[in-house]
Amino acid sequence: MIIVKLIGGLGNQMFQYAAAKALALRHKTSVKVDVTELEIDPQGKFTKRYFELGIFEADIKIASKEELAAFSGLGNSKFKRELQRRFPFLFTHLMAVESGTPYHPEFLKYPENTYMSGFWQSELYFKDVAKEIKKDFIFGATLVERNKKLASEISGTNSVSVHIRRGDYVTNANTNQFHGLCSLDYYNKAVSFISSKQNEIELFVFSDDIDWCKENLKYDFPIHFVETNDAHSDMYLMSLCKHNIIANSSFSWWGAWLNDNSQKMVVAPSQWIADASVNTQDLIPKGWIKM
Repeated sequence: MIIVKLIGGLGNQMFQYAAAKALALRHKTSVKVDVTELEIDPQGKFTKRYFELGIFEADIKIASKEELAAFSGLGNSKFKRELQRRFPFLFTHLMAVESGTPYHPEFLKYPENTYMSGFWQSELYFKDVAKEIKKDFIFGATLVERNKKLASEISGTNSVSVHIRRGDYVTNANTNQFHGLCSLDYYNKAVSFISSKQNEIELFVFSDDIDWCKENLKYDFPIHFVETNDAHSDMYLMSLCKHNIIANSSFSWWGAWLNDNSQKMVVAPSQWIADASVNTQDLIPKGWIKM
C-alpha cells in the first residue's frame, strides 16, 4: 500500500495524490491518503486547509490509524530518514520524506509499502501515467452541471485563462514572505505574448480578489471576470480554456495541466517563490513558457 500525507490546499493535495497514485500503479497496489495534518489548528501560522479531493469522481480512500501505524517510527530520526532517502530499495516499509524541491529519481525505487511525506511538485513523478491521473481528476457531475453556461462560453472562444492569486499571499505575512506575488508587469507581458501568437483571444480572469483584477487589468480584448466564488469551479473552468496564464500557484498549475488542448500555450512565472535560490527547475513542464 502507498500512503501519502496531504498538506496544503487543493493544488498541493493533487500533486501529492498524483505522485502516490503513480507509485501505486507501478507496484499494482492501492493508494490512500493521510489527512491528520489537515486536522491540525495552524494557529495563524499558515492557512487552514481541509480535504479537497472529494470534488473528483475518483473514490479516494483515507488511511486508517491502523494502516498509518505500520509506518510509525520509520522517520523519527535524521539518520533513518537519510538512510531511507539514499537507499530506499533496502526497505520493505519506507518513510519517504521529500528533500528539497527538485524531482527525486530515487522515487522509482520506492517499495510497494511506502509512506510519502512532502509536496512532490513535478509532473516527472506521474507523467508516464498521465492518462490514469487525469481519469482520477475528472470533476464531479454536480460541479460540471452548475457551470454549463460559462463552460459553453469558454469552449466557444479562443479563451485564455488568467489566474491571479492574492488572498493569503497578501494577508498572511508568512505566506507572503515565502511565495511572493506575481507582478502586474508579468501578467501584461504574458497577455501581450499570447496575443502576438493567437488571434481573437478572450480573457477569462479567475482570482480570489476579483475587485483588484477589475481595477488593474486593462486590455484591448474581451475580458470576462469569473465570479463563481467557488475555487473548485474555477479550476474546472480554467482547464477548459484553450490557453492559460498561471500564477505562482499549484492551483492554477493544475488548471493548465488538465487542459487537454493539444495546441495550448501556457505561460508561467519564471520565479515560482520569493526566494530565488530555491530550485524549482522541475516544477514547470517542458513546453510551457516561463516569463
